[in-house]
Amino acid sequence: MQRDPVKPSADSREHWKLVSVGSRACSARRLGTVHWDPMKTAERILVVATELFNERGERNVTASDIALELDISPGNLYYHYKGKDDILSSLFSQCYRELAGMLATPILEDAFLEDSNPLERSWLFLTVLMEVMYQYRFLYLNQSDLMQRYPEIDRGMTRLLSLKRQTTKQLAAALLASVDINAHPQRLDHVADSMAMTLMYWLSFEHLTGSPQTPQQTIHRAVLQVLSHCAPYLGEQQTDFYRECELIDARLLDTHSP
Repeated sequence: MQRDPVKPSADSREHWKLVSVGSRACSARRLGTVHWDPMKTAERILVVATELFNERGERNVTASDIALELDISPGNLYYHYKGKDDILSSLFSQCYRELAGMLATPILEDAFLEDSNPLERSWLFLTVLMEVMYQYRFLYLNQSDLMQRYPEIDRGMTRLLSLKRQTTKQLAAALLASVDINAHPQRLDHVADSMAMTLMYWLSFEHLTGSPQTPQQTIHRAVLQVLSHCAPYLGEQQTDFYRECELIDARLLDTHSP
């Protein structure tokens, strides 16, 4: 399992590029039906395990359930993975690498948010990030329990939280540059922590509310919740901030419409 934050991978960079120009091919793979005909058995096991964990909850799924869903023998599954714990470890490792790579981008690349529209760029970045979190939502819907039972997940989630705090601090600094938020370090830290907290627990909130929304609607609503922590510091610019958020939201959601 990955133990240290990683630099943005080629895959995560390419995914960011696709989203930033409006493509939703990757999003469809994450949020829609996955066709795995060309996949190897080991990959299919992880795909099906993710779907079952998301639908039923990780505690309610056994290795036999995964094998049954795939129509393979338990022995075939155990040939590729030692059991459910091994599958879970592999899935968390995948999730960690992808999220850590994305979260590291604004931290390591000074020019990442130097854009004519930092709000839209932040929105797109958070959309990509939260699509990955949604794909592995079982980890976040039951994170306290998983962190207690699996030390590797505990350490990994703690490192991801640290990265989220650093990343949201970069986003807040860019979005609040007009009010010179950097002149007030305590305020900047407060905004960043509020944004990071929302990033950690938005999936639990959405699950508890049970709102009948599509995955993309759920994600975009959560993106707005993260960014809205900046609004109270914008003074008279608050109205313009929310208006622009609404325009970005409507335009991006329209790209998902049939």
